[in-house]
Amino acid sequence: MKGKGYGLIVILLVCTALLTSGCRSACGNTQGEVSGKDSADVERERVVLTYASWGSPNEKQAQERIIKKFMEKYPWITVHYLYVPYDYWAKLTTLYASNKAPDVFTLHKHKALHWAEQGKLYNLNDFLARDKEINEDSLIPNAVMYWDEGKVAGIKVAEESFALYYNTDMFLEAGVPLPPVKAEEAWTWNEFVRTAKKLTIDRNGHNALSPAFDPSNIKQYGVRFHSWMWYLMVPSNDTSIIAPDGSRMNLEDPAVIDAVQKLADLIFVHHVAPSPIQEKNLPQPALALQSKKVAMDLDGQWIQLDLAAAKVNFGVGVLPKLKTSKTIQFGEPVVMSASTRHPEEAWLLYKWLLHADNLIEMHAGGLWMPILKDYYLKPELIARWASVKPGHPDGYEDAVMRQTLENGVNSYEFHLKNIENIHAILHPALDQVWLGKKSVKEAFTSVSAQINAEFIGTYP
Repeated sequence: MKGKGYGLIVILLVCTALLTSGCRSACGNTQGEVSGKDSADVERERVVLTYASWGSPNEKQAQERIIKKFMEKYPWITVHYLYVPYDYWAKLTTLYASNKAPDVFTLHKHKALHWAEQGKLYNLNDFLARDKEINEDSLIPNAVMYWDEGKVAGIKVAEESFALYYNTDMFLEAGVPLPPVKAEEAWTWNEFVRTAKKLTIDRNGHNALSPAFDPSNIKQYGVRFHSWMWYLMVPSNDTSIIAPDGSRMNLEDPAVIDAVQKLADLIFVHHVAPSPIQEKNLPQPALALQSKKVAMDLDGQWIQLDLAAAKVNFGVGVLPKLKTSKTIQFGEPVVMSASTRHPEEAWLLYKWLLHADNLIEMHAGGLWMPILKDYYLKPELIARWASVKPGHPDGYEDAVMRQTLENGVNSYEFHLKNIENIHAILHPALDQVWLGKKSVKEAFTSVSAQINAEFIGTYP
């Protein structure tokens, strides 16, 4: 028995040595690197994440490059990219219903807040509180979206804001001074309207300041705006769409009515902007500026990508002001699913998507703006995106970048609960304004009580 026991011990020792040797061969030296990779990466559990977004084909290609670089940095994490250019919301709803929600994905602001309330999104507050790279101090104002106290639904994947874009050649040909780029020099509304009239020309060659001007026969408009941005000038009038105390909508505030009416008057009083019906006969904004059908365009800074691609000689100025110089911030958030099985790895991907270094081609091209504050303050970082041409015209740093940082106000859509039911009432009323059938006061008064009955509060 003694001999057999001794032999068994020898066999066990030999097996242990072989196994140890085999493990070292397969797993690598834990004190160094194997094949150029940290051994910790090799030994980690393999993780698979799904990331979803919408966007143009160019955005898709950029996102694919971003994801590829992420997987090179974190080789134990595989990311499947789900690109949904159409019916994005319907696709996400289907995925959630079948328990296949993406781990990380972009989402429209009001949907993100609503889904967070329903428990579908991960509360990112703890990550923000302990992360040394991405936190509230490192982000520009209004980047973080809360659905309740201490509950973060998402962070904007990039910022977007509004400015005044124009065809430089048209201004020079008309001998009209270019729009100012600094907030303290912003045109008053009357100065803006007068400029738009000089640049609105009928088919007989008369501008809108001439007594002979024919408003029914316009060949060149001074300005263009989208009717969906009806609230664009509201912050500039020192007021808001939601009552300051958060108790109701603020549609009967004279200052709100005045700000919206001023946009409508560009169409029906001053005849310097096309109505939504007339706009259907015009090319898309970038091509309208290129073809000199429109001299100025009130638009989001994302139009810079299209203007550059169309080779328009374009410029940018701050929005005109009513009482104070403001712009509206409009960026959409990236969110994390509450059902993710790998929140720590999902946060690594999340942070990767937010960091401007990884998105620099989208920022440099003019499509997006960074959300990291250093990219607005440090000259060497600003130079990497805000002065890159052709996506950024002269004056961009003052008219858009600094204006966003210093005078940006989030769209009311970041705060309003029950927004879809409220919009279902509000938008048909606004349609009457853009058809020229009602004044803004008449339209808002007709639905104010009904809208306030649907009002159930605001997000922080």
